[in-house]
Amino acid sequence: MKKLLLFFLLILSLLSCSGGSEQGIVLQSEADLSGLRVGTVSGSIYDLQLSSRKDITLQLFNSESDLLQALKNRKIDVAVHDEVVFNAVVRKENGIKIALLEEQAFPTAFMMRKDNSELAQTLTAIQERMEADGSMQRLKDYWLTDRYTQESAYSHIPAEPSGKPIRVAAATDSSPISFLIDGEWYGIEIDLLRELGRELHRPLEIKRYDSGSCIMAVSSGLADVLCGCIFVTPEREEQFLFSKPYHSYHPAYFVLDTEAGMERESLITGIKNGVRKNILVENRWKFITDGLWETLKISFLAILLGSLLGVGLYAMAHSRRGWMHAFVKLYNGFIAGIPELVLLLILFYVVFARSGVPSDMVAVMAFALFFASGASDIYETSLGAIPHGQTEAGLALGFTRVQTFFHIVLPQAIRRGLPLYRGQCVSLLKGTSIVGYIAIQDLTRAGDIIRSRTFDAVIPLLVVTLIYFLLVWLIGLLLKLATPKKKVL
Repeated sequence: MKKLLLFFLLILSLLSCSGGSEQGIVLQSEADLSGLRVGTVSGSIYDLQLSSRKDITLQLFNSESDLLQALKNRKIDVAVHDEVVFNAVVRKENGIKIALLEEQAFPTAFMMRKDNSELAQTLTAIQERMEADGSMQRLKDYWLTDRYTQESAYSHIPAEPSGKPIRVAAATDSSPISFLIDGEWYGIEIDLLRELGRELHRPLEIKRYDSGSCIMAVSSGLADVLCGCIFVTPEREEQFLFSKPYHSYHPAYFVLDTEAGMERESLITGIKNGVRKNILVENRWKFITDGLWETLKISFLAILLGSLLGVGLYAMAHSRRGWMHAFVKLYNGFIAGIPELVLLLILFYVVFARSGVPSDMVAVMAFALFFASGASDIYETSLGAIPHGQTEAGLALGFTRVQTFFHIVLPQAIRRGLPLYRGQCVSLLKGTSIVGYIAIQDLTRAGDIIRSRTFDAVIPLLVVTLIYFLLVWLIGLLLKLATPKKKVL
């Protein structure tokens, strides 16, 4: 354990060091991006705009925190995003600045399906009323001027306690648009949606979707409204409805501020401050504990269900009916040829899209289907390795076939198969890190949420890594204790 701690301290020290040129980048127009490494968030309006340029090296990232980390580590020269995403406090703490703020502005609104015109009309009416009475301007003055960073508590509109929930897909977890603190959502778009809930006497049910999955959530009917700084484009208007735009954001070009003069912290001080900021402030440790519970729940249920399904596949493979043999062969071939993420998305967004099955149960079924295929192969390998003479000897001693199997054959098969079974369990546990694509806040997603709030990649990733390591070690220990001891005569 001491060596493990020293290893993580070494990683921390390496990550805290940064190299590269200290020369600042000066931008006077978008044309000055030529020849530079430019980064933005995948699926954003800037992705669509910059992808057509051949004179830049474009890199796409899944989140704002990844984008900022790449800029800090000099993986990119310029980060392009909305002007409000990295507020004054974030810019000061991370040593970045706005090198260029374009005059062009993109209207932002809430997205809905074409058949959900009631929500779009109601949202538009609310915004027009708020603009008329001045409350919309007060909302913008609070959230879009960095004033919210100076308040001891964020503004909050209570949710309606009853009624059918308005299912909201949040495409981003970034202040001041929409962000999560201690289980509660805040931000300018959340306040507007709460006004919608109060108008319709319906509570909000908000889930964070991956940037590549949020539009699928709306189109498949899993969400009623999509928020998260969604820009209105002609292509999107052909497929979806939009409310009236509540604001127009300007694209900002962020670069390292070489004149910031950030103070260098010692390793120990940096670790203490990192732990405080990422774990203790705003009770962010709850994200880790809640995510750990989701990971353990999905893994345990998937292993249990997959093990039972594996018994069924093994029995079918040894059946006298030819169609069962063909089914098992086809099933194993299908599972071997499709990635886990693809099957997970198909089950969630297609098969069970409107069934009402919770997302965590869909994840359990998806991973159980994969686990069953591997488990049946393990049963085949371990049981097939036991000589048939063992069964004949048991029957000759007066045991029944059932007694012979459970007292003679099965203990030997378990000793042979548990190492393979352990590897299958570990593979499933690590594979659950993709469930964030279907709006499940597992352990990996918990680390992402913390990074989106602190813009610090080191501590959250190391905490998540350490927990996964301990879980894998615990699985090995438990299965080792469960292995039947070989009897010495």
